[in-house]
Amino acid sequence: MGTLQRKVRERRARRQAIQAAAVQVFGDKGYSRATMEDVARQAELSVGTIYLYYRSKEELYVSLLFESMQRFREGIEKIMATGLSPDRQLKRVWDYFYAYHLRYPQSYRVLLFLQQPGLPAGLSPKTLQEINVRAARNFSLVSRIVAAAMAKGIYRSHEPREVVDLLWSLFLGLVHPAETRQNLGITISTLRDLHRKAFRWLEDGLRVK
Repeated sequence: MGTLQRKVRERRARRQAIQAAAVQVFGDKGYSRATMEDVARQAELSVGTIYLYYRSKEELYVSLLFESMQRFREGIEKIMATGLSPDRQLKRVWDYFYAYHLRYPQSYRVLLFLQQPGLPAGLSPKTLQEINVRAARNFSLVSRIVAAAMAKGIYRSHEPREVVDLLWSLFLGLVHPAETRQNLGITISTLRDLHRKAFRWLEDGLRVK
C-alpha cells in the first residue's frame, strides 16, 4: 500500500511539474509557437514522459484552462450561495478576483492566455466552442448578481453583462501596472490599495442615488 501511495504522489507531482512548465512556456512563447518539446525542457522531463500525461499540446492547454475556469466558477457559486444582498455578493466577487490572483498566480495567467494572438488558429472548433460556453457560464453567474442588484433598486439600470465586462477589465487593468511597478521596484500604490479603491469608485456610479 505504501508503494502504491508513493507512486500516486509521484505521478501527481510530475503532472503538476508539467502544468507549471506549460504555464511558463505558453506565457513566454505564446500558445501557437510553443511546443511539447519546449514544455519537456522546461519541466526537465523527456518528451515521451509528457505524452504519457497529455496526448497533445491542445489537451495540455485545455486541461489548464478548464481547471482555472472551473475553480473560478466554484468560487463565484459559493459567494452566490451565501444569501448576502446582491451588492455585497458583487463586492465578494471583486475581492475574489484579487484573492484568486494572489493564491493561484499560475491559474490566473492561464486565463490571460485567451488574449494571445493566433490562439484560435491553434485550437479545434470543438475546443473553441467549449471554451466559449464555459467562459460565458462564468460571466453569466456574475451577471445574475448584477441583475439582482438592479431588480432590487440598489443599482441603476444597465446591461448586466456590460457591467461584468467592465468589472473584469478593470481588474485586469489594475494588475498589469501593479506587476510592472513591482518588477521595476516602484512603490506608488499597491494592487491591494488600488483594488479596494477601484470598486468603490465603480460602485458609486452604479448605485441609485
